[in-house]
Amino acid sequence: MSVTEVLEAVRAMTPHEREQIRLLIDNLSDNPADAEAQALASLQKAGLLHRRTAPRRSVRERKPIEISGKPLSETIIEERR
Repeated sequence: MSVTEVLEAVRAMTPHEREQIRLLIDNLSDNPADAEAQALASLQKAGLLHRRTAPRRSVRERKPIEISGKPLSETIIEERR
């Protein structure tokens, strides 16, 4: 989840839920990696954050999308000019 997504989710919360977030942030540890993991775990436990995972596919499972006309790379280069 990106920072922007987290901010949007926090903005959609009630004042009480925002206060819970403030308390969780205030109690973070000094180690940023531990702090982030701890904060995410606390938010998930409180039901304020739901982790979304994208289905993972291997490169071999992916199939190219066929498009009509000239190659997409050429179109992109032309639009950048």
